Amino acid sequence: MGFESFAQLCFSGLANGALYAFIALGFSLVNRSTGIINFAQGDLTMLGGLLSAVLVAAGLPLWAAVPVAVALCGCVSGLFYQFAIRPARRAGMSQLTIMTIGLSILIRGAVVTIWGSDPRALPSFSGDAPLRLGRVSMLPQELWLIGALLVAVAGTWLFFHRTMIGLALRASAANPLGAAYTGIDPARLGLVAFVLAGLLGGLGGAIWTPIYFAQVDVGLGLGLKGFTAAVIGGIATTWGPLAGGVALALMEALVALYVSPSWQDAILYGLMLLVLFLRPQGLLGKRTSAGADQKAVSVSATLRRTTLGWRDVGALLLATVALMLAATRLGDTVQTSLILAGILAIVVLGLMLVTGYGGQLALGQGAFMMIGAYASGYLTVRLGWPPAAALVCGMMLAATTALALGRMIFRLQGYYLSMASLGVLMIVLTVARQWTAVTGGANGLIGIPPFSLGGFVFASDRATCELVIAAAGLAGFLMLSLARSRFGRALLAVRSSEAAARACGVDVVWLKAQAFAASAALASLAGSLYVHYVGIANPSPFGIEATIAQVTALTVGGYLLVSGAYAGSIAIIALPLLISWISGSAVTQSFAGLQNLVFGGLLIGLILLQTAGELRPLRAWSLRPMARLGLRLGWGRWPT
Repeated sequence: MGFESFAQLCFSGLANGALYAFIALGFSLVNRSTGIINFAQGDLTMLGGLLSAVLVAAGLPLWAAVPVAVALCGCVSGLFYQFAIRPARRAGMSQLTIMTIGLSILIRGAVVTIWGSDPRALPSFSGDAPLRLGRVSMLPQELWLIGALLVAVAGTWLFFHRTMIGLALRASAANPLGAAYTGIDPARLGLVAFVLAGLLGGLGGAIWTPIYFAQVDVGLGLGLKGFTAAVIGGIATTWGPLAGGVALALMEALVALYVSPSWQDAILYGLMLLVLFLRPQGLLGKRTSAGADQKAVSVSATLRRTTLGWRDVGALLLATVALMLAATRLGDTVQTSLILAGILAIVVLGLMLVTGYGGQLALGQGAFMMIGAYASGYLTVRLGWPPAAALVCGMMLAATTALALGRMIFRLQGYYLSMASLGVLMIVLTVARQWTAVTGGANGLIGIPPFSLGGFVFASDRATCELVIAAAGLAGFLMLSLARSRFGRALLAVRSSEAAARACGVDVVWLKAQAFAASAALASLAGSLYVHYVGIANPSPFGIEATIAQVTALTVGGYLLVSGAYAGSIAIIALPLLISWISGSAVTQSFAGLQNLVFGGLLIGLILLQTAGELRPLRAWSLRPMARLGLRLGWGRWPT
């Protein structure tokens, strides 16, 4: 490869790098000001490009459409902060970050409902004829994007270092309590940060759209790449997002040229994990606690063990037996829904252990589901193992992987688990798609036999339903036991105050790693049960969408309520059926938009109600009868 080809490759990668840097700058701005990871930043970028295209198609001149679209993105972000984040300010950072996932889902649902999912084009700002610098060429629109990024980065630096508002934002982020004593209003500053992040996202999307297209599906992927760029460069710095975005884009181009475009995600997210472990503050950052959650959480925790009473065991056993008996009289559709809800409940119970009790937001349970799924598939199909032995092997492999990862990542505080678990998920997804010799590639491993135990084969839907209900009941018993044990009390103490927990003699790193390993084992169990039911293991059921469904189910049921995991899972599985029945529509584009609107609204609304102390009225909702029953019988507690 000659120098000219290499130079052309670098110049071509600069445009993508500029877009990643725009998104990373939005992540950095919000995180430095509020400590929140705004996972809606990529969708705000998509929204800026799409609104620009819609306004131009409606007859508005390009020079007017772009500023209007950018301003609307700033308004959306600011309104979200004012009416969602600000009222929920008592919540922990994990819950506030989950609310931004809700905004991301809402934006996608609104776009699909109003404008559909077709790609939309936008004319270039100054023509399409490429500009040549020697033998290297660039599109004029790419220069617009790079120039706008440099202006935005310089403006952000001046804002944080030369304006009173920017200095106040830095002071509030560094020491919220001290800043409040000096009269700084953190709520108002948070509004400024969210509006500016929305403007940055909208501007980047509007300038990028003439190069490619604006489409609803690109927002999530762009957000993940922008987040990765922010982590690599340093999310707590001004110039770090620029360096991270350019480095990420150049590595994308080099990997595509010298390795394969198919392995881009695995290598890039592997790089993110490497930076995370070796230099967690990023290439240009200074070592800090990575946005440790400074909020006090109102959880009363003692390290004494409390007994698991007969009422707990009896109520759980009664509910499990009742569901198993009911499964014999239900139709095929209801049995299938119960199977999927039971599998989801097992994952949510594990997620509850890490996020609810441990206060750590994990976004990579799908990776451990895939470990269990492919372990069961490969060992039974290729090596002829019994399904039960393959299932146990997958659980052990997932738990060992999570334990090793947790021992490294939990030495740091804050949002590092979110980044690491997300990176592991993307790596495992890529490996599952590309390692065809073991995983079967995108088509997956086919011919996986039904689960069998002791000579009995769970081949029918009825038998599988009974199996999954029993497994979910055992997982619930495990969670109840852990919650009432010294282990569970210690987790609550860590969630409330790590310093206080250490003073009580708790090994915080080891405790979190153990919780992460237990949650991974449950996720692996769910993945194995799923592939033995459907008969095929492929990556599609375990991606980001599955992660969003798991987080939504946890939020609906309650972060600390064991019985709520079942109620939330049933609600998430039943909700699409209910929406389809009420609207009278099949699974169409408009149905998908409506479903996203409902899911996003649930995530935001329920966290608002939880943090506002309005959970008692929820007990009367027919949506959560199992949670009400569990609360009366002592199955956990309402989240605080």
